[in-house]
Amino acid sequence: MIPWVDLHNVGYGQCIVLGAGDSLLMADCGSLNACLPNGQDFSEYVTQSLTARCSSVPHRAFLLSHFHRDHVNGLWELLRQEPAFFEELYLPCPPCDDRGLPLLLEYAAFTAVFLRESGGLTDALSGFYRVLQAAPQADVYSLGQGDTLENGGILYECVWPPRENFPYDNAFTELVEELHRCADMPGRRGGDVLGRFLCLLYDFCDSYLEMCRAQPVSRQDAERTQSLLQALVGMAPVLRRLPAADEIAAMLQDRAARELYSSQMNAASVIFQGEEGGVLMTGDATAQALLAAEPLLYPSYCILQAPHHGQRPPWSDVCRGAEHILISCGGRPGADAAAAPEWAAMPGVKHCTAPVCAACLRDGCRSKHTPCGDFGGAARRCPGNHGGEPPCGICTLGTEAGGCLCGFAHRW
Repeated sequence: MIPWVDLHNVGYGQCIVLGAGDSLLMADCGSLNACLPNGQDFSEYVTQSLTARCSSVPHRAFLLSHFHRDHVNGLWELLRQEPAFFEELYLPCPPCDDRGLPLLLEYAAFTAVFLRESGGLTDALSGFYRVLQAAPQADVYSLGQGDTLENGGILYECVWPPRENFPYDNAFTELVEELHRCADMPGRRGGDVLGRFLCLLYDFCDSYLEMCRAQPVSRQDAERTQSLLQALVGMAPVLRRLPAADEIAAMLQDRAARELYSSQMNAASVIFQGEEGGVLMTGDATAQALLAAEPLLYPSYCILQAPHHGQRPPWSDVCRGAEHILISCGGRPGADAAAAPEWAAMPGVKHCTAPVCAACLRDGCRSKHTPCGDFGGAARRCPGNHGGEPPCGICTLGTEAGGCLCGFAHRW
């Protein structure tokens, strides 16, 4: 059991702090919202509210599930303000397919070179180097299936992604292969330049994989990998003038291609668990990834972080055995910000960053003295969301109205 948990409302994003003894492990720190639902600037929240709450804990570590902005943005701001805040940082490894090819890295590298706007993909290419520069005193590790870490006397195990034989989607594999074919077409004008680009790309990927094999990551390896990346990006002005560039850019700008990359980044999201089923953290893991990792999971958990902010429905009976469910879907306009209603049917107590539902307001269970119990036998929320110290040790922070899923029971 994790003694205490903070679920931060960072708008549409995720930041969860797991605390035990004199240590804490912050899992992700990001938001897509510049201004949070409570009106506070996100960067101010990170450097004032978040760090102020955590700074009294002597030993602090950070774990990133994947390099999407709604999970990583706050880390850069935090390290900019307080470089010595974390003693250890854990970043996801780049998974390779059954041929040993890191397809996510390759796609991101093509994007960094052939598109003027890379849309934040450079984090996935230079994240290790950037962290080592921003936190020079910290140890930085790469995480893949089978790796473990200890924090506050609790042993955590990474159960996903595998470093080798990662099951990439066939459509994404074909997309990356097509990018390579376009850059390696015999007889094309500028073929010699494209050939040098591909050789440099392979050197960069090999260096990145080698960097991730050392634990902790070597600063020298990270600097060498970054130098190769800079050399790649330095070829961009020449490469973008070649006939092949327009074709490659068109493939990269295609909406379906961007969505494929994003879904594969989610599929490679780190899934880790505490010993004896204390906690299961899923990042933005897809249903397929969770099913693939299921043989390594415990039959039930005290605390389960709902994958992809709770927007995806449950995938297995593991969810039904969770005592507490963390949902971070609050703060983004539109229907896509709502939690999947299937979560309300789970027997566990929900802790949610979304605004409180209308049913709770109508029936008066916002009262600090009248905790919300079973609602139609379908949904429960933690009474600690009404103020004071929650009996379970799980605090939902930055959600003024409390946050719950009771209303889903009334929509059916």
